Amino acid sequence: MKYIEAFDKYVKLLEGKNFKDAKSDILMLIYEIFDFDFSKWTMHKYDEIEDISKLNTLDEYVEKRLGHMPIQYILNKAYFCGLLLYVNKDVLIPRFDTEVLVEEVLKFSKKDTSKRILDMCTGSGAIAIALKRLGNFERVDALDISNKALDVAKKNAKDLNLDINFFESDMFSSLTYENKYDIIVCNPPYIQSDVVDTLESEVKDFEPRLALDGDIDGMKFYRIIAENFTRFLTPKGVLVLEIGYDEAEDIRNLFKDKTVVIKKDLANLDRVAIIY
Repeated sequence: MKYIEAFDKYVKLLEGKNFKDAKSDILMLIYEIFDFDFSKWTMHKYDEIEDISKLNTLDEYVEKRLGHMPIQYILNKAYFCGLLLYVNKDVLIPRFDTEVLVEEVLKFSKKDTSKRILDMCTGSGAIAIALKRLGNFERVDALDISNKALDVAKKNAKDLNLDINFFESDMFSSLTYENKYDIIVCNPPYIQSDVVDTLESEVKDFEPRLALDGDIDGMKFYRIIAENFTRFLTPKGVLVLEIGYDEAEDIRNLFKDKTVVIKKDLANLDRVAIIY
């Protein structure tokens, strides 16, 4: 069998089950299994497959994809801000939309490396890791309630040789008032509970509900943050939150005694709240 024949075969399988990104999905799997990139694929896609045993791996991966497992979990890989991260079912898959949060922090901090940063609900560590690598900040702390998520975050930081302090905490519960930060960032669970069950299978059946469910109105964790964050910020500190596309007004009301600036993502949807 030729590489292109394997590609066509599995694309048809996925398309037959209405997978809208069938071609890109199969190409990603082929790249991974056969150690291809765009150049190698272009040059060798009409060649005969030399290592037939790898077709078994491809078949196994495609079977998982047919079960709606996200590609990132199949390959245990995700990219965020140009960085390769390890991911598994214990953490949310980093989204490109969240990169807007990192971009905004780097903008207003002007990469002042003396800044002390806290990343709450860190999950895979994506935000903390991107800020440490791209901003080279003096101290980056990251917390999560899930030990399994922290194991993933620690692995990612170690793989990228980044010095980040990770610790288990249910929101602010493990912090003391001596902990003061110039910037607190958080991408909390913010989807309404009854909406979580309506999400596509790739999300609701595979990603951790703990990282998605923001309670009945999606605002549970924002309320916890609003009640506590000022005690852990320096006098001129800034809070930066990822928010749902329809939550800007609720965020403004929740932080009505503060200045709230809303930033949009690439789809022109409200995505980040900067709170002074």
